[in-house]
Amino acid sequence: MEDKIRLGISACLLGREVRYDGGHKLDRFVRDTLGQYVEYLPVCPE
Repeated sequence: MEDKIRLGISACLLGREVRYDGGHKLDRFVRDTLGQYVEYLPVCPE
């Protein structure tokens, strides 16, 4: 298999509780489906 593409993504979309309100915005499609093809580099823009 080829190397995965490295992709910056908001950490809250991966389920990390880093939002201003202490919550997350987990997106299972992004994490579970697309995550098979990319290597995420989580960042927190807030």
